[in-house]
Amino acid sequence: GDNSVAVEHANAYLGDIYLTIKQLDLAEIYIKKAIVCNPKKPDYHYMLGFLYSTQNQWEKAIREFEAATEKNPHNAEFLRGLGWAEFNAGNRLKGIAYLKKAHELEPSNVNILLDLANTYLLNLNFDEAKQYAQEALHLNPGNTLAQQVFDKICQFQRDYGRATNQ
Repeated sequence: GDNSVAVEHANAYLGDIYLTIKQLDLAEIYIKKAIVCNPKKPDYHYMLGFLYSTQNQWEKAIREFEAATEKNPHNAEFLRGLGWAEFNAGNRLKGIAYLKKAHELEPSNVNILLDLANTYLLNLNFDEAKQYAQEALHLNPGNTLAQQVFDKICQFQRDYGRATNQ
C-alpha cells in the first residue's frame, strides 16, 4: 500500500482479470481505482471503455475511448473501440470513420476488419461487408469468427433478397 506504482498495477491487473472472467462489477471497481492512481494512462481508459461496451453503455464507453485516444491518437485498438462504440450509439458514419482510421493504422488487424464487416452488414451494404470479411479470412484462413461473420453476411444477404423480392 505504500508503493503507489504497485497499487496502480495491482488494481489494473485485477481489473483486467475480472474483466476477462466477466465479473464486470469487480472489474469496474479495480479499473477505476487504477485510473485514480494514474488518470493519464490511456490503457486504463480503454479497459473501462471496453467494459462499458460489453454492457452496451455506449455513451460511457465513448467517453473512455475518447480519453484513451486523446492520449494516444494513433493506437488502432483504441480507435477500434471508439469506432464500435460510436457506431452502436447511433453515430454510424462517425463510427465507420474511426474504424477506417484504425484499419489504415493496422491493415492486418482481423478484429478491425470484422468490425468493419459488421458495420457494413448493419448498413445493408453487403458488398463492402463481404469484402472486409474476406480480407480477414485471407489474413487468417483458420479464424472461425471471420468465417462465421462471412457466412452470416451471405445468409443475411440471401434472406434480405428473398424478403425484398416478395
